[in-house]
Amino acid sequence: MAAPGTMCRKWTSSLIAQFIIVLPSQIQPAFDSHETFEEYESSPGRYRGFCKRCGTSLVWRSADDTSTVDVFLGTVDEKWLVHEDGGKVGQALARPNGTQFWMENAIPGVTDLVKGGKEFLREGEDGWERKKE
Repeated sequence: MAAPGTMCRKWTSSLIAQFIIVLPSQIQPAFDSHETFEEYESSPGRYRGFCKRCGTSLVWRSADDTSTVDVFLGTVDEKWLVHEDGGKVGQALARPNGTQFWMENAIPGVTDLVKGGKEFLREGEDGWERKKE
């Protein structure tokens, strides 16, 4: 999944934040078991997790949906991104082929070049507003 929105751009210091959505049980050991893990509520019901030693952005989660956690792809160990199965795992994880959020904040001609998948402009009172084709 990719997010070219302003909040993720500033949070990750990159033009497009890439992350994978996982079940909390798939993160072993759990982030909150580490003394260096910290979270803050960036907006009502939205939490950003980071390393309080070095400041690395690690995860994003919503209190509205506790069934998933968004893990920033750049935090996945090199073993999985590069070396496992000749890099095929990394290729599968890193190629944007899913959903893109906050497209109303995309930089024209720069962060809106990823094609395919669902694109959403913004989150509204009734859920996500889909980009018109």
